[in-house]
Amino acid sequence: MRKIIFVLILVLVLFSVAIHGEKVAVLPEIMKPTTMSVDDTQLYVVEGASIYIYSLKEFKLLKKFGREGQGPQEFQVQPPFRISLDVRSDNLIVFSFLKVSYFTKTGEFIKEIKIPTLAFSIQTFADNFLGSTIIIPDNVRFKVINMYDSKFNKLKEIYRIKDDFQKPGQGMKVLTKTFSFQGSENKILLPGNDDATIDVFDGDMKKLFSIHLDQEKIKVDQTFKDAVIKYLKTTPGPKEQFELIKPIIFPEYFPTIVGFFVVDNLIYAMTMKKENNRTEFFTYDMNGKFKKRLMIPIQFETPVKPYPISIHKGKLYQIVENEEEEAWEFHMSEIK
Repeated sequence: MRKIIFVLILVLVLFSVAIHGEKVAVLPEIMKPTTMSVDDTQLYVVEGASIYIYSLKEFKLLKKFGREGQGPQEFQVQPPFRISLDVRSDNLIVFSFLKVSYFTKTGEFIKEIKIPTLAFSIQTFADNFLGSTIIIPDNVRFKVINMYDSKFNKLKEIYRIKDDFQKPGQGMKVLTKTFSFQGSENKILLPGNDDATIDVFDGDMKKLFSIHLDQEKIKVDQTFKDAVIKYLKTTPGPKEQFELIKPIIFPEYFPTIVGFFVVDNLIYAMTMKKENNRTEFFTYDMNGKFKKRLMIPIQFETPVKPYPISIHKGKLYQIVENEEEEAWEFHMSEIK
């Protein structure tokens, strides 16, 4: 099953956002970053099984830790699973394959939790966790989102949808309804009944409200289809599985909402509408009240894969490769 879970990652990759801001620093220690996070004072960069901590004021490397392995300060990197970070609390929380690790913000080890089941896209939610996985009852594949307790015992399933890939020979659907989910303070955001709706629940899964985005449907053109096919056929990881998942099945129209997330108590909903190389976002407060429409410039590493980004306190951060100088640059821009 692990071989084909990259399909889910692809959907997230296609709908991730990369922001092209002003260059503020060069990070000479970085060779191939995968993710990044920012808090008030520090920048955290993941590269393979290593984590780099930089001062956000001076962009000086403060600490590097982590390596491939199963020890207390080691992480397993099992493609397509990549290390991700949560820096919202006083601790640095590291999500890796079958493990959640806690460190201080200076990179000192605190504790770890072994994950007894296959789960990915793990997030903290209050004292619990949210995570997704695949189940196959009666030979039908489903993507599900579960809530887990602090020791990663499953508490309950909170969302289920039929997987876009069922078995070899049947092809893989892409650009279906987003599988985004987000836990933020005492609220859980999940996909709604259609591709234009986000449902918001409390911790007991009582529905609080829905956000519905009225937006004219945008056709999936041949240029985008070709870019997706090229990505699947040429990128390490996906290309080894291309014969398994073909044919690639595209819808006539993009989903209205192609992804959503919460940052700084704002809900961001992304569409596929573009103007002058900018992509449309709608923001809402945590009660579902509309705040602002944003047109954000997007830069991709490939036609379908963005450079690592982070949003924090009204600023957009991104690590971008300067191929001419063979260096990774740290960029920043204001959200307006």
